[in-house]
Amino acid sequence: MATQKKKDDRPKYDFAAGDVVESPKLGPLDHGFSGTVEKVYNNSMLVSIDKFDPADQSGVNELNGRAIVRMSGAKALSKVPRQPKEDEDGDGEEEAKKSSSREKPAKKSNAKKSSAKKSTKKTDK
Repeated sequence: MATQKKKDDRPKYDFAAGDVVESPKLGPLDHGFSGTVEKVYNNSMLVSIDKFDPADQSGVNELNGRAIVRMSGAKALSKVPRQPKEDEDGDGEEEAKKSSSREKPAKKSNAKKSSAKKSTKKTDK
């Protein structure tokens, strides 16, 4: 039987919004390109295409200047400064204060509103 990989064996990628990455050719593009990460997903990211080969202009237009890129195929050119994931105390009190101070918005009523329109139907007398 084939052995299955555990979830912990997956490679960890360190990309964040704002990073500048380089990607190999994909889709309608015949050459690689570089761009800025807009959003990070599980194994891919949305990249705004900044620098590309002039021969790929029609392909970039077709993609609306954006592309979904696999993290395994991308290479980081520059990274934005990261904030530490844990707070300094390590007890998480500051996060708890923030979440408790937020108020929940009031729920909207599902009751139907009565129409204020008057009937324009003429009645015979």
